Amino acid sequence: MKQWISYVAVGAVAVSLASQGCTPGSVVPAGDGSDLAATVASKATEVASRIGGETGFGGVRMNGYMEHTQSHMGFNSQVDLASPGSMMTVMLHNQAPQNCTFHLTYFSSLDSSVEQTQDVDVPAGGETPVQIPCAEIVGAGPLDTPGGVGCVLADGQQVSNMMAVPGFMGMDYACGATYHMYLTSDTDDVNGDGDTNGLILMTEAMQTHMQSGGMMGNMGGGNMQQ
Repeated sequence: MKQWISYVAVGAVAVSLASQGCTPGSVVPAGDGSDLAATVASKATEVASRIGGETGFGGVRMNGYMEHTQSHMGFNSQVDLASPGSMMTVMLHNQAPQNCTFHLTYFSSLDSSVEQTQDVDVPAGGETPVQIPCAEIVGAGPLDTPGGVGCVLADGQQVSNMMAVPGFMGMDYACGATYHMYLTSDTDDVNGDGDTNGLILMTEAMQTHMQSGGMMGNMGGGNMQQ
């Protein structure tokens, strides 16, 4: 069962990290000597700083990230990065009544020093698995741009990536695992725009936070077990 780290948000549930991924502390310890780890840590911190708040990934439901994670999100050394040769699967679910092209985006130190984008067509009511090199960060649309285009429907309608909260290796998935992303009806008005008939693009990371009660109301300290 997935758990959360207390440093992600005061009052968030405790976490047992996977063997690789984000760990507490400074972004890269002095004298570590790993340029690659420093690059990944910098990107992870940049993406994490855009989570939460009225204009950030996940909106105010993710204020815990915005207020507490910026100085702690990081990959401390080479051993915290994706294992050489490892892969992962991203499962794209399209619950809309028409075909959609997902702008799958990921940052994998195994693949490149910049984020990679792969357009994937998913049929209406269907799902499509995509294998990628194990990535330290996975999202939709630009990883550092909340409100960017996450997917495009067959009729040209664009769906924002605002609720497609990027996932981080070690917190939201592990190498070899499957990470899910959903295009679905926003019947619960997750994005808070008052429209329960529109579509929303949501990641497994966002769903996990919602199942744990979200980040709102968890600002008083102490841990809450999932």
